Amino acid sequence: MDIEFYILNYIQKNIKNDMLDIIMPVISLLGTIGAIWLILCFGSLFSKKHKRLGRMLFCDLLVNLIACNLIIKPIVNRIRPYEMNSTIQLIVPPEIDPSFPSGHTFFAFGSATICFMYNKKLGIASYILAFLMAFSRLYLYVHFPTDVLFGAIFGTLMAFAAAKLERTVFEKHYLRPHKENKTTET
Repeated sequence: MDIEFYILNYIQKNIKNDMLDIIMPVISLLGTIGAIWLILCFGSLFSKKHKRLGRMLFCDLLVNLIACNLIIKPIVNRIRPYEMNSTIQLIVPPEIDPSFPSGHTFFAFGSATICFMYNKKLGIASYILAFLMAFSRLYLYVHFPTDVLFGAIFGTLMAFAAAKLERTVFEKHYLRPHKENKTTET
């Protein structure tokens, strides 16, 4: 735990500045309730060209919600760093859910991995945003470094499960019935 506070306090003492005090809450806000990823998901679902990306993101967001918010967070129930170090003045409202893992990071890395599977350029841009979002959670002192690290690892792993889920569901319930209908019609 000492190393985690060392990292968080190092950021506060050596990186924190007025400009980042404006930028980091905005970056973090993009990940609140997975907002940026939900926008990308639904925008893709309503696009003929990128409908598969939308389905993949939808599966990923659903899997991540269940794994992160409904299973892992309640089981681990870790308190947040600012609750242990009351000398820190938060620049964002305090969070109400447990700290481990970072949901923002979980969703960001899951979505970035899905985007990378779908399109490398989109994926690289998404990973950059995911890294910024993860750092913002440390900068804002709302997560421990291990919350962020495991959020990135779990989110990435869940993306592979979500991609498989999307393939399985789509092939089973959409592609196969259409192929069978075409075969019986001829």
